[in-house]
Amino acid sequence: MVPVPVIGIHHIGIVVGNLDEAIEDYKKLGLAFDGVKDFPHTRVALFHGGESHVELFEPKDPESDLGRFLAKRGGIHHVAYAVRDIRTALAQLEAQGFQLIHREPVIGLHGLPVAFIHHESCHGVLTELVEVPEGSSH
Repeated sequence: MVPVPVIGIHHIGIVVGNLDEAIEDYKKLGLAFDGVKDFPHTRVALFHGGESHVELFEPKDPESDLGRFLAKRGGIHHVAYAVRDIRTALAQLEAQGFQLIHREPVIGLHGLPVAFIHHESCHGVLTELVEVPEGSSH
């Protein structure tokens, strides 16, 4: 077994019912607010604290994946880990039997390559890998 060289936790994705309320609450926690991105099916608020990020998702469509997640429970949706070489990490994980949602990375909210691992492979936690550049701690 070859472990994937994880640098640290990049971000946590949280699904909320009211983004505006959640933004105010997370500001009170002391996280730095980085703005809101608007997409067809969701609004996302971005925060950071130190080297880690928090993404708050408010689904616009109750029938979307995030909308159904919110209806069931809401809260923490995924945990993202920082890696230097996402393609190598994905190949290592697939060789070890992990079920990949993305075999090839896509560009994520932070403009970096990302890929998701199925929650059944990670004991119920949807897991994301984020490739961070050299010189970045994550």
